[in-house]
Amino acid sequence: MGVRLLSLFSGIGAFEKALSNIDVAYDLVGYSEIDKYPSAAYSAIHSVSEDKNLGNIKNIDAEKLDDFNLMTYGFPC
Repeated sequence: MGVRLLSLFSGIGAFEKALSNIDVAYDLVGYSEIDKYPSAAYSAIHSVSEDKNLGNIKNIDAEKLDDFNLMTYGFPC
């Protein structure tokens, strides 16, 4: 099984870009970004649908998340 990534406070996805830069393949479980502009940029940069955006972290139901084995999160938020 490869890296299954959950990205929180994602911004434009700097951690994901770093993984790509060092040739680490990953499957994105979802990302969490509340600002529409970074979310749109994230989607374009990483070629994923904005449907992957889980939105506000306060509203994410952890019980409904797909399994993941790497979680990243950006600061400041």
